[in-house]
Amino acid sequence: MKQHVSLVRSKIQNKYYTESKVSGFFVESDEPIALGGTNKAPSPIDLMNSALASCTAMYLLNKAEEENITVGEIKIKIIVSRNEDQSFRFERTLRFEHKVPENELQKLLLFAKKTPVTKALTKGNQVITTVK
Repeated sequence: MKQHVSLVRSKIQNKYYTESKVSGFFVESDEPIALGGTNKAPSPIDLMNSALASCTAMYLLNKAEEENITVGEIKIKIIVSRNEDQSFRFERTLRFEHKVPENELQKLLLFAKKTPVTKALTKGNQVITTVK
């Protein structure tokens, strides 16, 4: 897999507002006002949910095409919460524009478990931090 590099700098006018440059694109992030932010951009959790939903949609559209399953537009709702052990729980709800037969739905549910972002969130991954 290709390495992805994200460079993040914090804007001086607000301690939570950040702008990241990722693969030549700028992505903003902030916290809600209730958490001390200015709510000028999605929160980091919102961005993570967006990554999970968009990866799922792209992967399922590709697999549906390969399997000749007509799904139409896919709508995905992500609800994230914390478990008692402080781990995260992601509830992902899929909604397809077209009626999909039950046997095909089961295939799509299996495919959803195989998306790259799903794997990143569910496998025993590492975050290694260094200072340079």
